[in-house]
Amino acid sequence: MLGLGVIVAALYSAAGPYRQIREFRAVMTCEHNSGGCLDSERGSIADRRTYTTVETQTDSNGSMTTTVITHYEVTWQRADGSRQPRQVSRSFYDKAAKRTPVTLRLWHQEVVGVQVAGGAEWFLPKSGEALGYRFGLAFLGLGMLLWGLLFGWWDGILLLFFRTCIWMFMGFVLVGTTTHALAYGLNTWPYLILEIALVAIGGGMLLVSIDGS
Repeated sequence: MLGLGVIVAALYSAAGPYRQIREFRAVMTCEHNSGGCLDSERGSIADRRTYTTVETQTDSNGSMTTTVITHYEVTWQRADGSRQPRQVSRSFYDKAAKRTPVTLRLWHQEVVGVQVAGGAEWFLPKSGEALGYRFGLAFLGLGMLLWGLLFGWWDGILLLFFRTCIWMFMGFVLVGTTTHALAYGLNTWPYLILEIALVAIGGGMLLVSIDGS
């Protein structure tokens, strides 16, 4: 029953962040419909950079694939001189040259959006990130509960690790989609199709690992 306890604790602690993200959603709806519902502040791009990370995945047969991922990051400077780096999309990065003036969109003094000429980037507020962590923990608890109820056998630490990674990958996609929908609404269809495909692939790999054990 450890899994059930994890679910209950995670969802109970998610109540506060959930109320905050619903408030944020209402403000964003107002901003979209009439404008002027978020505070604004002038700023500028103080720095920008790209960096790469290497991601390695292992399938149920033990085969490893390596992918090099490029990340795009800009650092803006606020009116009080403080700076904050954030990872952004490539399209926004291309428009945000160094020393470019920007408009920072604020919610409770937290930067939730950055606008430049011809583009904008929006971010989850801290309450959305906190809600995502709690949803992720609840999803982990759900996996523990289902494994205990439906399966429950032990067939090695490597398969356990593999299945946990696949389950949490699926949770990462589902939690990201859910928190984004609560804050900004559903993604466009291409993103939704991609997210559904990723979950389906993860689920297929999980079932193959169980059927083959």
